[in-house]
Amino acid sequence: MTKIARLHLNHSNPFADRVLKQLARELLLAQSSDWAFLMKTRTAKEYATKRTIDHLARFNRLHEQFGANNVDEEFLGECERRDNLFPDLNWRYYA
Repeated sequence: MTKIARLHLNHSNPFADRVLKQLARELLLAQSSDWAFLMKTRTAKEYATKRTIDHLARFNRLHEQFGANNVDEEFLGECERRDNLFPDLNWRYYA
């Protein structure tokens, strides 16, 4: 995330901004301490593992598409609707 944020720090456009915000969201959601806690305590291990894997998979898919300049806008929209939080997330903090 840091590398891609630095690459786009000074020359992003509205679409790139959307992708970068979603990349940051997916990363934050994958890193949520709740998932690790639930896995460690075995309270909801399968669910927490699935959520972590899902967020990382979406991050990786978007990252690869963005790097190839071939983002599936429908997939991006699905990601944005699925976890619609942090609407004003500033991806530039990663730079």
